[in-house]
Amino acid sequence: MYRCTECHTEYTECPDYCDCGNDQFEEIIEQSYDEEIQESYQTPRSRKRQISQEELEEIEEEKLDKKKALITLGVSVFISFLILVSPPYVPKKTKQVKPEKVVENVKLPDVNTYWDDTVASPFRKADPTANIPILNKHFSNISPVLREYLISVGAEFNRLWDPNLVDGAGECKVEFTINKEGGLNTKKIVVRSRNESLDDSVLYVLSNLTSFDIPPDDYKGERIIIAFKVDKYRTSKIYYPMK
Repeated sequence: MYRCTECHTEYTECPDYCDCGNDQFEEIIEQSYDEEIQESYQTPRSRKRQISQEELEEIEEEKLDKKKALITLGVSVFISFLILVSPPYVPKKTKQVKPEKVVENVKLPDVNTYWDDTVASPFRKADPTANIPILNKHFSNISPVLREYLISVGAEFNRLWDPNLVDGAGECKVEFTINKEGGLNTKKIVVRSRNESLDDSVLYVLSNLTSFDIPPDDYKGERIIIAFKVDKYRTSKIYYPMK
């Protein structure tokens, strides 16, 4: 499934353009993933943190605002009820004078001034990594040696990522390959979170992480996708999405 990043219309196959004119889509990935790998990436920061006094005060203010809103709504409903049960007001008939129609000459702009026939950027140049298989789709069939290697790779990401720098919630996904020497290649963000602080924290990790241990023979250079997630409760985790 694919979702338009502008109007969020979903498609079973990725179209060239959405009905709204947007050409950017994000793949809807099911959140089922390998439990063993997921547990290996739960960090101490994944535990729910203590709520500070300032946050408690903010919560109390939000509760007070909700109470005020409910009171205002109740008063509005009561006034509306009084208006409905009161006798209808019959206004005096007055002679209406129809205003003369004023015709204005409207000059339409030339269509060439706002029509953009530029080819969308995703179609200008093919993605050179598009034909490389994605390892996440085959986690159920990988060997124990490769599984342990992926756990060590995730640990390196976890060592550099600081979710405390993230303001708010979101999920960001990156894609990369590893060469025979353990170097990190073709690294890029494939799903942005729309949370600038989260995306920046992940970019910092990508810019400071250059290599891993030499991969086992089972690894054939497939693309690897890893996700960074922070929820509204400030619980964070790094995991491998299955799709």
